[in-house]
Amino acid sequence: MLTDDPDMRGMNVRGREGILVGVGAGLAIVVLLVLQSFIGSGLLSTRTVTSTTTTAVSTIPDAYEQVASTYANRLLQLDARNVSALLSGYESNATVVWTGDAMGLQGNYTGMGNGSGEIGRVFEYIPGSMINLTLSNENQTIVRVQGGYWVNSTFDWAGYSSLAGPVGGSVAAQDSYVYVGNTWLIARETWTFLSFRCEFPSCGL
Repeated sequence: MLTDDPDMRGMNVRGREGILVGVGAGLAIVVLLVLQSFIGSGLLSTRTVTSTTTTAVSTIPDAYEQVASTYANRLLQLDARNVSALLSGYESNATVVWTGDAMGLQGNYTGMGNGSGEIGRVFEYIPGSMINLTLSNENQTIVRVQGGYWVNSTFDWAGYSSLAGPVGGSVAAQDSYVYVGNTWLIARETWTFLSFRCEFPSCGL
């Protein structure tokens, strides 16, 4: 019904404005709910890319072959008693664990160098003190893990030590490889000595 009353006309205008504001607010809520449902369903979340070591490793061509080649070369370095080359295969804060029948060399060794408690210390004995060294019966499996690869291996070793005479034994090893500076380096290595043989009565190194 039309009216000439100014107050009534003002109320009608305010009423229409209130309806428009309410409709606008409702539309805004609907839009927000729709966006939230998209995000919750993963439609928008799939656009997010997280940069991790695992992602970087997955983009390296022939990563498995590189790790296999790096480990095979490491065994050659061990057989050749090339201590400096062996040490260069670890990252700077790597950890080496020798356990089992290790004849007094059991322990955790961290970092580079030849000081006490460092990785270089154990290599002073094997292969550092060896006059000759031969590896045999080597078997390995390479497993992809988050951030790199594990190389699980077993091998026999035998030789002559300047400290203990004829020595030999068997080792079960696990090497954790990570990709650092375009090369594969060992972050953690565990040697479990399954046996340790020598001819001298005092065999401990």
